[in-house]
Amino acid sequence: MNVHVEEAVKYGKILGPNKDCSYYPCHFDGQDCTWCFCPFFPCKDNVTGGRLTKGRLSGDLVWSCENCSWIHKPEVASFVLRKMLGVIGKSEPTHSQLLGIREEVLKAYPP
Repeated sequence: MNVHVEEAVKYGKILGPNKDCSYYPCHFDGQDCTWCFCPFFPCKDNVTGGRLTKGRLSGDLVWSCENCSWIHKPEVASFVLRKMLGVIGKSEPTHSQLLGIREEVLKAYPP
């Protein structure tokens, strides 16, 4: 789990915009930065704006979230946190469990 995910889960709260970040806003002004690195990566579902693209260095196909801002909508970030807190016990959730959460969130907050 990345640091932002760990912190959100540890404290059970949304972190909101991180205006101290040199990349802020990477998607839109007022974005929620709780999930700076998407917990669903790679979702491999272009419905939220992600896509397969050639890697800059390798030329291999890689998953890019560059055009996905869905996870940064405050209502989506909050819903994801509530779902994550319901799944996370003593161990880190599997990617399959995370993608299941993603499907629930997509139903509640379509892009």
